Amino acid sequence: MFTVFTIVLCAVAAVLAVWSIVEAIRNKPAGPLLLGATALLLVLLIVQLILSIATFGSAHDVDPLLYFGYVVTAILVIALAGFWAFAELSRWGPGVLAAAGLTVLVMIERMDQIWQ
Repeated sequence: MFTVFTIVLCAVAAVLAVWSIVEAIRNKPAGPLLLGATALLLVLLIVQLILSIATFGSAHDVDPLLYFGYVVTAILVIALAGFWAFAELSRWGPGVLAAAGLTVLVMIERMDQIWQ
């Protein structure tokens, strides 16, 4: 979609995944900073949805169902993982965030491929 924005999204998702893996290994629950990073990724994904809707008319040969399916699914995955990590006070909270961060990272790359 937008190269710089895609790089920022990938960087935030990667940092979230690595940080969550470290916290899970340390057997720590998800703290406020980790949950804040999750919220930041969620906000960035919502911004991507808004930008995609605004610029969709200029996109050529983009399947709207496929692309927006990825965007909405990424938003739901990170939102549900953040809620789960907030509710789970064991190492599995960050474990879920790590899995969601890696999943969303792959989905962001796929969205970029679809948009191109």
